[in-house]
Amino acid sequence: MLEKEIKILDVDVKLLQSKLENLWAKKTFEWYIHDIYYDFADEWNDKLKMEENKRLFRVRQKWDIHMYTIKRKRNKKKDWGEDWVKIADEWEREITDVESFKKVLEKYWMKETREKKKYRISYALDGCEFDIDDYFMWDDRNIIPPLLEIEAHNSDELFEWVDKLWLKDKQVETWGSRKLFAHYWIEYSWL
Repeated sequence: MLEKEIKILDVDVKLLQSKLENLWAKKTFEWYIHDIYYDFADEWNDKLKMEENKRLFRVRQKWDIHMYTIKRKRNKKKDWGEDWVKIADEWEREITDVESFKKVLEKYWMKETREKKKYRISYALDGCEFDIDDYFMWDDRNIIPPLLEIEAHNSDELFEWVDKLWLKDKQVETWGSRKLFAHYWIEYSWL
């Protein structure tokens, strides 16, 4: 699946929920998400092989559901509007036995490289997904102001939702979590 998304920083969660619910968005999820990323170590130069090739492999826990995700980041298009959109190919599948799955990854020389935890409230409306994320340290302190991630089929839809939700005055970014953490001067959880 082709994923197109943006992040809007420092949002008011209650106000945003109210706006989405007034537009008849359906709440689809609310709970913690725990992500662990895996990669192949390059024994010759201390670089991670998948990361070097703009790919990532993640195991995610949402409640009692475990999923693995493979993403391939695309170069940003410079067409009108596309230069502010994160574009990636994404494949996601459910895992029934996470411990066995992790052992298989280790047998193929993959290792855990980093992890993060966040509290997510998700809504869906008109084929778009709206995820309100609050990142936490392991002692459950809020460390980054809440943000909204909008995922849509095209960049026009993304920016229409920025207008509809009255978020034009907010900072819009295409960052992944590492750049987000760096923006707030917070050390990322490398393993």
